[in-house]
Amino acid sequence: MYATAATPAVAVATPKKKVTTKTTTVSGDAGSAGRWGDVQVTLTVRKTTTVVGKKKTVTRKVTAVNVPVYPNHTDRSVFISENALPMLIQEELTAQFDVNGIQLISRATDTSQAFVQSLQSALLKAKAL
Repeated sequence: MYATAATPAVAVATPKKKVTTKTTTVSGDAGSAGRWGDVQVTLTVRKTTTVVGKKKTVTRKVTAVNVPVYPNHTDRSVFISENALPMLIQEELTAQFDVNGIQLISRATDTSQAFVQSLQSALLKAKAL
């Protein structure tokens, strides 16, 4: 658009973009692995809020998964936990808030199911933030 004396150029203001990021740690309720013991998942979640004009967008990303409580009272439960938990943690980091995307680990079924129970609890708490 060209400005003339009769039609001045109108500057269109582009809305400012405001981005805020907050990192929070949430713990799920302990899931029971039957006779093996309990599993509890703790998530570190980064919440990013973007505001452009009147439009607000919120995204959440799981940045870390810890398992502070896991079956470790027998040599067998330690062996199962040491092998299954790293795979389950990687599954969650890949799945990102999709519990259905977690593949259970064979020969660690009880631990896997308890992990998913605690994970669901932690994800619900993270979504509420």
